[in-house]
Amino acid sequence: MSDGRVEQLLEESNALKRESLALQKEALAEQRKLIDDTRANLELARQVNERAAELQTKARRALALLLPLILVLIAYVSWLLFFRIRT
Repeated sequence: MSDGRVEQLLEESNALKRESLALQKEALAEQRKLIDDTRANLELARQVNERAAELQTKARRALALLLPLILVLIAYVSWLLFFRIRT
């Protein structure tokens, strides 16, 4: 091989290495962006889960208060319908 050909091959090799490094930097930046997006999504999901847990707790408390009231009202209406109206 002539010196010119070797030089040309080395230049091409160096150019390909630079391109490869640029692509790797771009891929790394994209991966970092995806990691940041994933972390943001996880934080949002955590907040949503916490809010859902709060709502479930409130719903259980409301049910615990309303269920006895509903049962008392059913008993009262039943008493009115079956015993009070007949007299």
